[in-house]
Amino acid sequence: MPLYDPYTGLYTQAELGKIRRYLKEELKRSMKSLKQPGKPGVFYLSYLFRNQRVEKIWGRLGAVNRHRTQSANTVFCDVRVGSYQYDNLTNGGLNDNSDREESADYIYMPSEIKEDAFKFSLWKLTDACYREAAEQFYDKKSKELHFVDPNRKLLSRIRQKPLVSWRRHDMPEIDADYWKYLIRKAGSLIKKYDRIKNSWFEFSSRQSQNILVNSEQREILQQRSIFELRGHVWMLSRKGEGISQDINVIEGDLGDMPSEKEFLRLLKERIDLLLSLEKAPVLNSYSGPVMLSPEACGVFFHEVVGHRLEGSRLLSPEEGATFRDLRGKMIAPEYIDIVDDPRAARFQNRSMIGHFLFDDEGASSERAVLVERGVLKNFLTTASPIPGQKAVNGHARNQRYERPISRMGNLFVINHKPVSDEDMRAQFMEEIKRQKKPYGIYVKDVVGGETDTSSYDFQAFKGEIMHAVRVYPNGREEPIRGVDFVGTPLSALDSVQCLGDAQEMDNSYCGAESGVVPVSTVAPAMLMRNLELQSRTSERYTQYIMPLPFERAAQKK
Repeated sequence: MPLYDPYTGLYTQAELGKIRRYLKEELKRSMKSLKQPGKPGVFYLSYLFRNQRVEKIWGRLGAVNRHRTQSANTVFCDVRVGSYQYDNLTNGGLNDNSDREESADYIYMPSEIKEDAFKFSLWKLTDACYREAAEQFYDKKSKELHFVDPNRKLLSRIRQKPLVSWRRHDMPEIDADYWKYLIRKAGSLIKKYDRIKNSWFEFSSRQSQNILVNSEQREILQQRSIFELRGHVWMLSRKGEGISQDINVIEGDLGDMPSEKEFLRLLKERIDLLLSLEKAPVLNSYSGPVMLSPEACGVFFHEVVGHRLEGSRLLSPEEGATFRDLRGKMIAPEYIDIVDDPRAARFQNRSMIGHFLFDDEGASSERAVLVERGVLKNFLTTASPIPGQKAVNGHARNQRYERPISRMGNLFVINHKPVSDEDMRAQFMEEIKRQKKPYGIYVKDVVGGETDTSSYDFQAFKGEIMHAVRVYPNGREEPIRGVDFVGTPLSALDSVQCLGDAQEMDNSYCGAESGVVPVSTVAPAMLMRNLELQSRTSERYTQYIMPLPFERAAQKK
């Protein structure tokens, strides 16, 4: 399907120009219309228009099951009433994300860029957003009769200087025939293995054009492409246990995607690992020395530190705020820096999907030094100041209708005291013996992680393990399964023993209150004196009654 198409594609330079003009005209009209006697006045208004084209090719066992292309136009409308000193926002905007609000029904814009239809949709959305903002404002004022707002003296928003940044470039065309060929070939390979009972492969392309205009005279165009190649293989063990392995390649540049040979080699490695895991023992629990691969280390710092340094959380009494009072104090070993730099576009010749020059409030993104030599220095911010930190650093992000809050972009874990793989392995073996443990755990691959930062619940984190081995004092390795690593932030950071000398990057997605956003994490391997593993939920299934249609052919191969 054509890349530039009004119904299932992207927009040309001329069409983007029309959208820009309609947004500006409606914004100007709304700013005048929404200043009425006896009602809260609008001091800030922004429109963030997003056109996203998504193309997906999905198949299994040598056949393409579906090939779909769709596009959607949405606008996030931010209406602020009151003033830059005091507005309608509460709790850092963390709770401003309900899809039950009237405005959430009006975020979709027409595919055809026709003036009256487009401005009608903006009018309806803006009117609903204003009424919701006014209600929030009155509710905030009424609550002050009963509760003290500890952030009352902070500015609600820092005014940005006027700026125009219009960076348009042609997006890469998708060779759908090639990706169909690769999905068929990968699927055909599965038919050689009668033990694999389910599998699928998918290529997806997400290309977006984002235009932001606001009442501070900012006009910004940003474009983004993200490409994914995913695979899933699932086996039913003879004991009825479901065992799976996944492939998830995410890149921001088509040129960074694996070749046919590389992907098929990766798939073969995953299949071999899957088959070997049937005999692997299921571990129910563990506490002791753990070595994390660079990817697993990145997940650890993303969940343990990253989410807790999102400054919007300091504005909410509902957040646990683990590091609230630790600015200027040691929270990690003195050889560790943690930096979030959305302006970094590539790392080791790969594109970073957490890259952006302007955040979703139109603020210029900045390199934020969060931890320096183990000392907590700063938090990630939106355009709203946070306690103890007047400077803002442009990390406001959202997915669709949710209020942008401070989120990670490109998180870097920097080690000033690098240890080689050989030395780390030696320290690992020594620590196993010192603690008189029967074995240690080496986490080689992870699927993702999660954490809870609310004050209501436990301050804990989890990393979902896809491949781990236990390492015996004599160096022998044995695959294990059925566990994830868990812990609490401060005690986990105290257990860090050393970090490796080679950084690796992982592109992924991160979900939080403001939706799912693309992120990149760069980290080395890490050795921990102690980390806890817990069993994950598991079910046993009955065996299939009938054999696979191609099972006999697979057994002959």
